[in-house]
Amino acid sequence: MNYLKLILLSMCIATCYYALTISAIGIAAAGKIFWWFQWKGNFDFYHIAQNFVGIGLAALIPAFLVHSYEPSKKWLSISIVILVSMLFHGNINYIPLDPNGFVRFLKRHLFMVILVLSVYFWKLYCYQYSGCLCLNV
Repeated sequence: MNYLKLILLSMCIATCYYALTISAIGIAAAGKIFWWFQWKGNFDFYHIAQNFVGIGLAALIPAFLVHSYEPSKKWLSISIVILVSMLFHGNINYIPLDPNGFVRFLKRHLFMVILVLSVYFWKLYCYQYSGCLCLNV
């Protein structure tokens, strides 16, 4: 019964985390409203910074709740929260508990992470060895 309570608590926390992160991303995309000041400069940096701050603040809530209510099984609970959050984020515009959400999440986000890291390491390689044929950026 304790594990069932742990799973239900973790799923509730993941649902709240999903709602908070989606609202942070939505606010950043729609209104250009930074919570404590209005910055009209570089919109791309501004958008990324707002998502970083909003999702970072939203991540503190599940961490605090798990640390407070399940200190002995916090790694199991955090793992469940991460998996359920991946499921929800992969199922945007689909049924919320569709198991195919993991596949969609990994296809959508893992591809972008690999692409960004490969570009980063290519630029790092070109910077280190300036004799290669690459763009000087």
